[in-house]
Amino acid sequence: MWGTWWIPLRQLDQAGVSSSWANAAPMFLPLVILLPFVVTRWRRIATGGWQVYAAGFLIAAVVALYAEGLLRGHVARVILLFYLTPVWSAIGGRIFLGIPITRRRMLTIVLGLTGMAIVFGADAGLPMPTNIAEWMALISGILWAGGLVILHRIESVPLFDKTFVQFLFLGIIYLGLSSIPGGGSWTVPVFDNIGPSIFWIAALALIWVLPVMFLSMYAAGKIDPAKVSILLTLEVVIGITSASLLTEEPFGLREFVGAALIIAAGLMEFSSAPGTAPKV
Repeated sequence: MWGTWWIPLRQLDQAGVSSSWANAAPMFLPLVILLPFVVTRWRRIATGGWQVYAAGFLIAAVVALYAEGLLRGHVARVILLFYLTPVWSAIGGRIFLGIPITRRRMLTIVLGLTGMAIVFGADAGLPMPTNIAEWMALISGILWAGGLVILHRIESVPLFDKTFVQFLFLGIIYLGLSSIPGGGSWTVPVFDNIGPSIFWIAALALIWVLPVMFLSMYAAGKIDPAKVSILLTLEVVIGITSASLLTEEPFGLREFVGAALIIAAGLMEFSSAPGTAPKV
């Protein structure tokens, strides 16, 4: 789902309404949908503690930065820069959670980053940002690592509460990012123009945003940050493949080899501790 996130985003952006308000609508809609379920639990959410709100803000910023980066930039480069995340997650997990960086984990990180370097190409140098979209992707990955660390610390907080809190921030942060030069127009679209976009607004909110965030919040509370990040590198493969099929972005031998290394990194991490699956 993360790997195909760019498809509804771009479909909405190209549906005839070049408006930041229309693009932000799927970020606000989950909040509206979840509000009725808050009636009986608002006191608990309100007193959830600073870590719940810090995690909510960080994850909201991650989603907003990543979404805007995918709209403005090259899908493959944005995804790959985001997935420097295993490095930050491993460091953050070691510093704040005391999770050791084992030899096997170091190998998974090396495999993943080598795969990314191959996709970028030896002649492209280090995978560092070259424009605002790529900077958004890199910052998003760093914040994702920080958010995962906090989420792992608040495992006892109910899944609904953790997910709902981030939707308090998501729409506002996205609108703020879209105001950076190069984004959509701030003109409020009229209904005649926004009609064709309603389908993609609903699809993005109900098929991607809500399910993806609930699944991500659940996993982040059960699995340590580095493992979450490495397992999610499957997104790199899905994103690059879908972009190559649906856009003019290339997918050749170099991309194939890089993707294979990234998958190998995920499989190695997933099998690193047989018989110790998290309790659900």
